[in-house]
Amino acid sequence: MTSSPSPSPTGAQAAAVVALQDALLTEHAAVHGYGFAAAKLTGERHDLYLGHMDEHRAGRDALRAELVDREAVPAAGEQAYTLPEDTGEESLASFAVGLEEATAQAYLELAAVSDPALRDLAGRALRAATVRALDLGAPLSAFPGFPGGEL
Repeated sequence: MTSSPSPSPTGAQAAAVVALQDALLTEHAAVHGYGFAAAKLTGERHDLYLGHMDEHRAGRDALRAELVDREAVPAAGEQAYTLPEDTGEESLASFAVGLEEATAQAYLELAAVSDPALRDLAGRALRAATVRALDLGAPLSAFPGFPGGEL
């Protein structure tokens, strides 16, 4: 008896895994970035950044679980990330807004997959990233997740 080859993922399944991996990588970066920024701050901003870091940890863990459910190996975080040299409050807020914009863009791309559950996950995460960016003082974008907030 010969063994049959293991099924290869469909194009839609492969696209979902790629989008999940990309979103996971942005969550890794956000967790690292918020940890860095929170360590440089005190008071309410410190607490806000720690809360945002915890939200990104939850997002990271949810994405890992989705990848494992699809029998994909979740991407590991980078060994190092680009961090701001200026650690003043305004610079760190701008840095954190950039983390949220990158996260929103990754989730917008995840929302394009055909799996309704992943689209729901992506929509909720995109909304959360937008709210976090607003908490940091970013203006409301007409199209969150799109580069520059424009189509």
